[in-house]
Amino acid sequence: MLKTSKTLAALLPSLSFGVNKTDFFTNLWRKPQTRDERVKEYVPEVLEESLVEQHAVLEESTSRDIIVELGNKILQEMDNKSPTPNIAPHLSRLLLEYGVKDVIAQRPLSYLLYPNSSALSAGEQAHELVSSFPDNFRAMIEEVERNGCSAKIPAPLLSASEAHALKAAPTVAVAGHDPTSSVDLGSGAATSGGPESPAPSDSTPGDDKASSPSRRRADSVIMTSKDEYEPMDITMFVKVAAGLAMANLHCGDMRNAVRCVDAGIAYAKEASRLGGLLGLKAGLLVHQKKFVEAAHCAQLAVETSGNVQGYLHGAYALRKLSRLEKAVALLERGREDHPMNTQFETQIEAIQKERRLTLPASSSLSSTNTDAAQEALPTT
Repeated sequence: MLKTSKTLAALLPSLSFGVNKTDFFTNLWRKPQTRDERVKEYVPEVLEESLVEQHAVLEESTSRDIIVELGNKILQEMDNKSPTPNIAPHLSRLLLEYGVKDVIAQRPLSYLLYPNSSALSAGEQAHELVSSFPDNFRAMIEEVERNGCSAKIPAPLLSASEAHALKAAPTVAVAGHDPTSSVDLGSGAATSGGPESPAPSDSTPGDDKASSPSRRRADSVIMTSKDEYEPMDITMFVKVAAGLAMANLHCGDMRNAVRCVDAGIAYAKEASRLGGLLGLKAGLLVHQKKFVEAAHCAQLAVETSGNVQGYLHGAYALRKLSRLEKAVALLERGREDHPMNTQFETQIEAIQKERRLTLPASSSLSSTNTDAAQEALPTT
């Protein structure tokens, strides 16, 4: 009773000074008011961020459903040995979810799906990325079904590919140089047309510790930043894209082969895998006689992961551009990073031999000029 009296006594002054009783008790249940204008700006931003996140989740869920549904159809058609025209529309629709469009025709797709039974094989052993395409594709679909699709939007495809290397167009192939002598995509390494090369280093040669986004803790555990982390479904997509590129290359479709590699470059984050793709693209550009672009792309491969093919294809491109000193310097650097690879020594010897063949003419000319100058000198 005493507490009730004290409460009423506290409320009576407010009631007795003309305050509206209804408004007074209603305001007790209202949210607190503020004059801070920052709150009015903050609330719309929070609502906008929430809507963006909801749209992203919805988009990811939609992409996941589409990829899983189409992927299962493709796998079923492959198990039933269905004709390529029955599979091509489903694959094209699936690749659209990754921002990839019209990157493989019927002929190379037939070789990719059925390399052993295809007339295009001509008794040759298929590249490992081609022969393992069904397994890589199945693993990608299963990973997307379990953990969702990590490819948010297809827009980064063009910007990423342009950032790493210029687009290539089909030209005449170069004889005697295999752009796919060794393709390393991390755990999915494949070798064809030459001795197996050692796996490229995960760190970029010449980079200091401050240049890497990764952080090292006190207990010597390397913490990978979010930008460096590569989801498993992206890893498998990169291998699938590389398989598409190898099938296009086998059938002579160089333009689509480069586009497939660009699709992998747009999403790859792991250093050795990205370096392997850049090295593969450098080989394709060399195969097209685009030596300037090949040298640039090879340099990116070397800077990304010290990729062995970046060294080899880059040196070959520089050699064709008559930049022999730079080619030798690049090969010597590659030999230091990959001492077990004998291809560096072979190319260095070839360049030195080429330089020796060009020396006699210049040396004989200089000796002739020297003799003439000595004859012109007065005798004492």
